[in-house]
Amino acid sequence: MYKPTSATALLLLKGAAAALCLMAATQAATAADAEPVESVRVCDAYGNGFFYVPGTETCLKISGYLRHEVAAGDDVYWGGSLDGLPGKARATLRFDARNETEFGTLRSYLETRFEHKASGERIYISEALIELAGFSVGIADSLFANWTWGAGNVIYDDVIYYSGDRTMQASYTHDFGNGFSAMVGAEEGNGSWELEVVDASGVASREWFDLRADSIPHLLGGVKYEADRMTLFGMAAYDTRYDAWAFKARVNLDVTDTLSLFVMAAYQSDPSRPNYYGSWYGDWAMWGGASVKVSEKATINSQIDFEEDGTWNAALNVAYEIAPGFKITPELDYTAFRGFRGHEDAFGGVVRFQRNF
Repeated sequence: MYKPTSATALLLLKGAAAALCLMAATQAATAADAEPVESVRVCDAYGNGFFYVPGTETCLKISGYLRHEVAAGDDVYWGGSLDGLPGKARATLRFDARNETEFGTLRSYLETRFEHKASGERIYISEALIELAGFSVGIADSLFANWTWGAGNVIYDDVIYYSGDRTMQASYTHDFGNGFSAMVGAEEGNGSWELEVVDASGVASREWFDLRADSIPHLLGGVKYEADRMTLFGMAAYDTRYDAWAFKARVNLDVTDTLSLFVMAAYQSDPSRPNYYGSWYGDWAMWGGASVKVSEKATINSQIDFEEDGTWNAALNVAYEIAPGFKITPELDYTAFRGFRGHEDAFGGVVRFQRNF
């Protein structure tokens, strides 16, 4: 068998090196002559931040935020002192995909959340909706909350809560023009609710009730009127499992370019019965608030809430934009418990750091 000498081996190595250099030069020339890869195109049909998914006519927007909160003082939701300085961190990602079809705009929206706090970590879907021609199906906060824009601009806006938990849902919204629109929907319901019950012998106790629909989904409808500086809402919702109704009305006013106000009121047919939509204690509840933009960077937000069984809450914060997309919001909260949740006063605070992108 032939064995190459060291000189021959060296010659072979030099030849191989020359061949590799030639191949690299050839590939570089080929790459230079190749068609350029399609760059990402901006899609301005649906607002800022959208771009075309390469090779498609679908427009996509990716956004989200990073948030950290630290609370102190008392628990303004249920009373008692907080243990230390409890904090919560959240990362949220949003994906909004849209394209035009013969039926109008097809939209799919997904919001995922990653949370960490002392009690543990969790990952969950906050919203996942498909929308087309006024129809919407998926999971999100109850329409009883979303249709009327939640409550105010304070962090703890739901000490007196205004709806049931996040739920599977389907709805249809029709725009009549001239500012008028209407919505009808059906929801599965979710979560549980604690109430005081009295047995046949007159003994009172507290029990938790499942708020999911049984065989027929919960039903609801709403109307809305939007003008230049005013928005009016009206809603009715029916809990099919417990044969209970809830109603809500709201008005929003943009008094000036720097001052906005809102008032919202709700009523339920029977507070002694479980009700997915009647998530306050007593017949009625009210929420009101104001937002005042005091500078280019700072906005003062306030809110006060009442429920019929006697409990009320007040909140005040300052949302300050340190840099574009980054806000720090310190907030003070006070709750006077005068009903089902106890009979004490709770004073606490929270600071939120949030970076939007």
